[in-house]
Amino acid sequence: MELQGEYQIGAMRDVVWQALNDPDVLKACIPGCEVFERESENQFRASIKATIGPVSANFETTLSLEDLNPPESYRLVGETRAAAGFGRGSANVSLVESGDGTLLHYDADFKVGGKLAQVGSRLVVGATKKTADEFFGAFSTSLDPDAYRIDVEPGAAKKGELRKTWLAVAGAMVVLLIWWFLLR
Repeated sequence: MELQGEYQIGAMRDVVWQALNDPDVLKACIPGCEVFERESENQFRASIKATIGPVSANFETTLSLEDLNPPESYRLVGETRAAAGFGRGSANVSLVESGDGTLLHYDADFKVGGKLAQVGSRLVVGATKKTADEFFGAFSTSLDPDAYRIDVEPGAAKKGELRKTWLAVAGAMVVLLIWWFLLR
């Protein structure tokens, strides 16, 4: 599942960059985070309690920062495990100077497995989007109480890909129905 978002923060880019690399700030902004520790310069470990639909679990998470380009961008790569399943993902985070502040943009891709995947993709996608929005919202307002989210329009190519997928599914269903009627 892919997620993206933007936040306008009334703080200088260097300040936002420092906060993005501060374990105490990150812990305070991650919903359900009980532990967030730096293991090395670019690696963190976290313990997060989360509920997605009927599934509640403690997730042990490792995060690493890659492709660092201070104070402009980095790639955050993570893996999480719990009895309820696992998740893997990455997020490209960029900071752009914008007026008197900073525009934070993220593009993330996340995959889940185990019981979490069985809960249903709509529920997991909804919970993941909500958690990402809660994190980036809390992070942004921790630096600027007047920070706000900017709605990001999905690209036209994404809409076209979705339309093609639905057409392929509809076509496959028609073929299966015809085949079923012929074999009866």
